[in-house]
Amino acid sequence: MMTRRKQTQFQLALMLILQFVSLQTTTVGAFQSSPTGPNNPSSPAHQMVATTSGFDTTESSSEDASTIDFPPPLSPIQRTARALKFYKQVLPVLGAYKVKEFELELRRKQLKQEISEEEEASIWKEIDEWGSARVADTIQDMKGFYVKTGQVISTRVDLFPEAYTSKLQDLQDGLDPMPFALVKKVVEQELLDGAPLSELFATFEEEPLGAASIAQVHKATLLDGRVVAVKLQRPNVEPKLLGDVANLKRISKALADNLPVDYYTVFCELGDALNNELNFLAEAQAMRKIDLAISHDEQGQPTQRAVSIPLPIGELVSKRVLVMDFVEGVPLNKLKQRMKEKGIEEGTPEAKLAGRRILDSLSLAFGRMIFGAGFLHGDPHPGNIFIGEGGKVSLIDCGQFKALPRPQRVRLAEVVLAVADYQDAAALVAAEQNASSDSVAKMTACKDRLATLVQDFGVTVAEENQYDTDLWCSIGLFLFGNADQRLPGNGKYSANELDDNSPIKLVTSFPQELVLLGRATVLLKGIAKKLEVPFSLADKWGPGCALTLEAASEPTLPLWGKETAINGGEVSVSSPTETPTDAEKIRFLQVMRVLKTWGKGKGRRFLERVVRRLPPNLKAQVLEAELRRQERKEREMKENMRVSRQ
Repeated sequence: MMTRRKQTQFQLALMLILQFVSLQTTTVGAFQSSPTGPNNPSSPAHQMVATTSGFDTTESSSEDASTIDFPPPLSPIQRTARALKFYKQVLPVLGAYKVKEFELELRRKQLKQEISEEEEASIWKEIDEWGSARVADTIQDMKGFYVKTGQVISTRVDLFPEAYTSKLQDLQDGLDPMPFALVKKVVEQELLDGAPLSELFATFEEEPLGAASIAQVHKATLLDGRVVAVKLQRPNVEPKLLGDVANLKRISKALADNLPVDYYTVFCELGDALNNELNFLAEAQAMRKIDLAISHDEQGQPTQRAVSIPLPIGELVSKRVLVMDFVEGVPLNKLKQRMKEKGIEEGTPEAKLAGRRILDSLSLAFGRMIFGAGFLHGDPHPGNIFIGEGGKVSLIDCGQFKALPRPQRVRLAEVVLAVADYQDAAALVAAEQNASSDSVAKMTACKDRLATLVQDFGVTVAEENQYDTDLWCSIGLFLFGNADQRLPGNGKYSANELDDNSPIKLVTSFPQELVLLGRATVLLKGIAKKLEVPFSLADKWGPGCALTLEAASEPTLPLWGKETAINGGEVSVSSPTETPTDAEKIRFLQVMRVLKTWGKGKGRRFLERVVRRLPPNLKAQVLEAELRRQERKEREMKENMRVSRQ
């Protein structure tokens, strides 16, 4: 098994290897970007050399400039310079781990010294603190695609030392902001054709609400009094991001036969996603589609929103600036700190109930996106999840998204239900002291079916593993199973993706469409771990998957292709073939649904206010009873699902 120390080394080594080898490929073609070579004054290579530092990565704050220039893509030499800089900064971190590992081994084996667990833990903690600070500073400095990697690492408290996850957590929304003079110029140029901000905004706060890898957000008030959020793109971020991805695509394709996973497919999908994320016009359209997706069930029927989505304000949007609804709340990555400020300690019933509500909302929303509308938010990291009063969840930053065609949704639904069937069968065998032959036969049949479905989805493994049903089944369980689910094969495979025995390491390629979906499932599992909430995607998505299979016999018009109406905050769709009587019935049902939703919300808020005012001892007892009630309800739902699938 790979220890957490080994996991940290593995991640750093992988980043270094990809960057190091990319130097070999980018340098070869460094002077091929222009037919006349580096001596051509107009070539990108010559323009780069003409600057004092190689290439300019600063964000200009000049107030005299009449327009803001958005730089072109990086040249091969510029990409090489970025890779060299990263390599220079992070290599000493990996080296420190290896040197200390060698030193400890020498003390034990050669010098016969006893090293206590406390002493070793102290040694590694010191290196973790130094190494994580250096890696975080490097990513903060270089930005680009490195920030995306750091964001994912920050959610994986189950894989990386606390020093890394805590320091990289700031990458969710805590990057250095652009100066306001630059912000002002970008907004005026993109939305107002150079006119002053006062032509559109009554107020515009200079201090940003958050500064992320691609953009930063400011609070403002329109001339009509509406409070909004204004998102604007960093002028120099596009060439950095696309240059980093180009490096990774080139090397992963050149070394496809020597890498354990089809990284080329991964980076192609992420590259496409980044192109969308860099275009705020596409994001505005995605916001509307995702809002429709989360406000309808898997059969396309209107229902209460699982989470809130900020929507664009009219047509106040350009490729690089987006004006949208303002969202109140605190980012998920800062929720623990806010709860502590309110006197809510980790592990208490109140904290567990809050975690359950958040994760239930997110899993319901993603279930509807994937298996209902087939339009997916692809970047649910903790900085993009806001928690408001009463645990209300908002999902922001819809720049990364993915459409899933109906056949893919059907196959995914079949895989998720097969995962649930296998887990039920495996649990039954584990519960029996001497498992009956019928129970074992059922578990084997469930394993074979899951393995076949994963294979049919387009995942491939090495030729020597083609007939290993344990491996195929383990891949499905890794993606959609319980976090603590034991994988088949009598310990041959590990659910830890960085372990030497992880089934994901034996995958040679997988469908490009699964990349963002896989990222979403991994991030959801990471959030569950961070909130200390038991979580199973198969259990949460099972009912929706069943509805998907029921409604999947024929293609249907997508939600955003139907006539849309907004009533009382609820979005509904209607068919042009409806008769007046049908329309009246639908309107009546919509009104009743809105009243029911309003009543439930008012009742819940009233109860929350009552509970908050109870004496501490009584409050703890009430919350403990509510937690037990929810756990009991969850077990009953799981049992009902299991019975319905039989």
